[in-house]
Amino acid sequence: MFTEIFQDVASIFFVLFLGYWGGRSLAFSPEQTAGFGKLVLNYALPATLFASIVKSTRETLLSDLSLLYSSLIVLLGWTLISFVVAKGVFKHTRGESAIASLSASAPTVGFLGIAVLAPIFGAASALSVAIMSLVVNVLQVPFGIFCVAPSGTKPAAALVDAVKQPVVIAPILAVLLVLGGLRVPSEAQPMLELIGHATSGVSCFAAGLTLAQHKFQFNVEVGWNTLVKLVLMPATMLGVGLWFGMSGDKLREVVLLAALPSAMSGVIIAIRFQTYMQAAASTLVMTSILFAAAAPIWMYVTARLAG
Repeated sequence: MFTEIFQDVASIFFVLFLGYWGGRSLAFSPEQTAGFGKLVLNYALPATLFASIVKSTRETLLSDLSLLYSSLIVLLGWTLISFVVAKGVFKHTRGESAIASLSASAPTVGFLGIAVLAPIFGAASALSVAIMSLVVNVLQVPFGIFCVAPSGTKPAAALVDAVKQPVVIAPILAVLLVLGGLRVPSEAQPMLELIGHATSGVSCFAAGLTLAQHKFQFNVEVGWNTLVKLVLMPATMLGVGLWFGMSGDKLREVVLLAALPSAMSGVIIAIRFQTYMQAAASTLVMTSILFAAAAPIWMYVTARLAG
């Protein structure tokens, strides 16, 4: 387990460093950094989400409702709490608070989920990854995009604009197809996966560019985001999972997923809309570094409590 986690964290920091070096050497302008954000948010990430979800079946998605309910309660609960704290305590705007909530409460399931869980729990862990990915990408990400709408935008118009975004349309359409029992031709998968493979690398690179342009900063807010992501969320997931009667590998899987570093989508949305960039990138760095220590601790605690 330690080898896989170290490799994942090392991969993140290698690409972050490349982006940081590119930014410090002035090889990329702020406008080009924003362009990377558009590439991921409008093209690569939607393709990845669509391709990963349509591989599932209706029976798979509905086979473990306790897993779905636990993910909804924990992820959406901490999204709301983090949003309120960002707005009420740290005095951010609505848009900044939404990205802050994504940084604190959205795990990078799509990037690290399978990479971390599969070597430990095997192929069966794909179900936990798929369901939690749905919550992140069908509910949390649209919430963030909805809230970054310019001040004065009517709620209905902001909602329509959020739903029109490719990163929102793609997973929703994929879920509808799966629930309707419709299968996407296998020939389409390589096409989607080709552009989708750019998601993780470009996201990390863009985060490194952002750090070079805004500098890493550790403050009370970044500390709070990190505390929520690596301590409070997995602790809540452990409690909720026990409440729903989960045990064994299934409980360990969801707790470990809840403890994953901040989702790349928070940084990408920050870059795309030019807001909360420094704090989002700094939170990504802190949660990635400390995940290497948090993961084995949560594995041990969960094993002791749930067997």
